[in-house]
Amino acid sequence: MPVQQLEITEADLKQARQIERGWAAFAGAGSPHENMVRAIAEGIAWGRQQGLELAKKS
Repeated sequence: MPVQQLEITEADLKQARQIERGWAAFAGAGSPHENMVRAIAEGIAWGRQQGLELAKKS
């Protein structure tokens, strides 16, 4: 089954860059595994915050 390519918007790129900057704060602090867990948790929390903001606007 072929994988359909997702459309990436400027907003998606902006969000990805913000998350990437957040990961830089963890570079050199703790184990690589712990850094990855923190980065994923931060991404989830950020996404949840964005969802709540969008829901308030609706």
